[in-house]
Amino acid sequence: MADTKRRYNPQPNRPQGKKKKMDKVLNGLIGVVVLLILVVAAMIIIGGKSDDNDSAKENITKQPETTVTQKPAEEDTEEPEEQEEPEEPVVTEEDKKDDDEDINDADETTTEENKGDSAIVDSEDKTQTNSDASSNNNSTSSEDKTNSATAEKESSKDPVVKEVIKDSNWKPTATAQKDSEGAHNSNYDKNSTDWKEKITTLSTTTGLAENDMIVWYIKNGGSPDTAIGIVSSNDKKDKYRVNMKWVKNKGWKPTKMEVLNTLTGAY
Repeated sequence: MADTKRRYNPQPNRPQGKKKKMDKVLNGLIGVVVLLILVVAAMIIIGGKSDDNDSAKENITKQPETTVTQKPAEEDTEEPEEQEEPEEPVVTEEDKKDDDEDINDADETTTEENKGDSAIVDSEDKTQTNSDASSNNNSTSSEDKTNSATAEKESSKDPVVKEVIKDSNWKPTATAQKDSEGAHNSNYDKNSTDWKEKITTLSTTTGLAENDMIVWYIKNGGSPDTAIGIVSSNDKKDKYRVNMKWVKNKGWKPTKMEVLNTLTGAY
């Protein structure tokens, strides 16, 4: 009995069962791979056909359009029929006289209207010319004063002052005043002769006409015979500050003119 138990050994058959299972798994995997290959090949073939169809469509759309030209219609060779000339109306001498009178009346009326229109236009042109000339004269005279050949210009560190001008050609303003012994008595009453002579000095120095000049301030310059005036044009584009000194029995003489950037802080 012991020998028969030793001879019976079912374990050697187990490895063969495992091997069969492995073969089945491998066969299944191989089948899957083959199936994938077939699917990919089919997709490539189908994709190639669709690309060919697209390229064919593009070639069709790119074909040049043919233009159809029409030949011009043949010109008519038939000659036009001759038209009968209208008969000229007969004009008598009386008709000519009436026409001449109508033309003369129309010319006289037109001439009178033109005279009236030209008179109105001439009046408007003269008014506009005078206005422009006055404005141009004021601006030109102001520029002449600042650009005189004898004028000396200096820059200034004062932000209010654009430049400082001194001119050796400046003269005293003619005066109607007579000085007594001692210093000149400066007067700041607007109705006084001394004030009016200061205004004249400011006008001639800056080149601004008195009717185009705003007097902002006139003050004592530190002594009875000196004064300072701040003025501008009516449009405030030109702004000046003028120092002047009294010359005995001759009048106010400008000594320095400052071209201002602004009126703020100028006095």
